[in-house]
Amino acid sequence: MDSTPLLRPTFTVPLTCDRDSSIDAIRSRLTEMPEMAGRWRGKGRWAEVYLPESERRIWSPYLSIRLDAEEEGGCTLYGRFAPHPEVWTFFMFLYFLVAFLVLFGATLGYVQWASQEPAWGLWAVWIGIPVLGLIHVASAVGARLGREQMERLKAEMDTVLEGLPGLVRLEN
Repeated sequence: MDSTPLLRPTFTVPLTCDRDSSIDAIRSRLTEMPEMAGRWRGKGRWAEVYLPESERRIWSPYLSIRLDAEEEGGCTLYGRFAPHPEVWTFFMFLYFLVAFLVLFGATLGYVQWASQEPAWGLWAVWIGIPVLGLIHVASAVGARLGREQMERLKAEMDTVLEGLPGLVRLEN
């Protein structure tokens, strides 16, 4: 993984088996590994891997994997690091709330200006746009704080895949 803090970093791994066999093999391996006990769940072509409860913080990511894109001779594993759903939902709520207030303030300010009254509604625009920027910066800071944990989850997934001989396609 590169050093740029992305908000939802992703990776792909080409696999040699069909997707049903691959996800079954990955789930078997996760079940066999004692250090992964209680740290994953999955259904269908999806699985999610979490950090131990004692190490989780508000900025801690989890790893979501899915197997898709059936290809000749195999499939592809897609991995995505993301904040936990309640954190993601909170940030999306903040984004939409502030964006709504900016649009409402812009509309109110325009109506006030067109009515030749003081356009104090435009203050929502001048305050809201920097607040949107601050929310984005907070997201990037959270991604940077969770960087080490993302690398750990990626290394654990690499260990899971390495433990399945013949599953990972060798790249030349």
